Amino acid sequence: MIDVPGSADKAVQRLARFPAFLHANGFALGAGDAVQALQAAVHVGVLEQATLRASLKAMLCSRADEWRRFDALFDAWFLPANRWQRPVAREVEEQRRPGTLATGARARPGAGADDDDSPARRPREAASPHEALHSADFRTLTAREHLLDIEAAMRRFARALVPWPERRLARAATGRRLAMGATLRASLTHGGTPFELAWKDRRRVRPRLVLLVDVSRSMAAYSFFHLRLARALATQLAQGTADVRTFIFHTRLTAVTRALHDPDPWRAQEQLHFLAQGFGGGTRIGECLAQFLREEAGRLVHSRTAVLVFSDGYDTGEPAQLGAALAALARQARRIVWLNPLAAQPGFAPLSQGLVAALPHVHLHAPAHDLASLEAVLPRVLAALR
Repeated sequence: MIDVPGSADKAVQRLARFPAFLHANGFALGAGDAVQALQAAVHVGVLEQATLRASLKAMLCSRADEWRRFDALFDAWFLPANRWQRPVAREVEEQRRPGTLATGARARPGAGADDDDSPARRPREAASPHEALHSADFRTLTAREHLLDIEAAMRRFARALVPWPERRLARAATGRRLAMGATLRASLTHGGTPFELAWKDRRRVRPRLVLLVDVSRSMAAYSFFHLRLARALATQLAQGTADVRTFIFHTRLTAVTRALHDPDPWRAQEQLHFLAQGFGGGTRIGECLAQFLREEAGRLVHSRTAVLVFSDGYDTGEPAQLGAALAALARQARRIVWLNPLAAQPGFAPLSQGLVAALPHVHLHAPAHDLASLEAVLPRVLAALR
């Protein structure tokens, strides 16, 4: 459970701070709950992860939404952030019942035809395999054929964005083409005589997408696919539609744009896997965004830039630092978009300390758990950069 093997003392110290972390993320807990958590650890063993998880979940969750969010918060606090790797392929059933979607989900034991006749299931059964793939949650796509299919679908989607219509002319101090609308408006102050001429010229600043992908432990099931989307966008949009820069983060930030442009996809994946290792600790979104502001924002972020943050918002750092960093970015960029794979889950509410600090400075908070949700957001982001 703890990323310092054999260190029970450090495990106890981290456990004592866990209730405060839950409280910061919307749990109804007080100071006395830390004492109860430590007492429970004495009885079940502080290094017995499965038993301790179940015990703390039963003791510290008092509402249904807390019960649903507990496991993700437990992983974000205790598990090492370095264990980021490709999802392990699992065996896919050779024989599926008729009408079952090809999403790698196994049939429930004893399920019959009558179990699938509910209205909630009929639309999904009627969907084509292509539609099912687009609406399948990324964390369920662990079979090899699903990985290949979803990556091909991402490339098709990125190619469809290439002919995106861009306004190629913009206002300029001088130029060869008269801006008639602006000239006529200026002439109103002179009785309709166009003494002040306005001009248009070609835009010299390309639109840019900056992707900040959270690769911490709690995001491992999703960041694998988010980085594949980043690779597809970097490859296709580089043809002239937009400039794409990608960074990964959990306790610090690192650029991966060059690795994503590698023509060999498996070699690119190995580079990403190497870059994601060795960071240590939990997710510190605010510190990573502050690092981006110091080291990268001055040369990358301008008036035609959209910054896309792919994260669940579980932050172990200071929420004030996160809010301040996003406020500074919002003053430089055209759009700040937070793409959250948990946002589409039933009963979700942005109560984590990271999201509470971030959302006042974000132009759009949207789901990012499947390809359909990403396809709904990205055209809107590009349209805002015209």
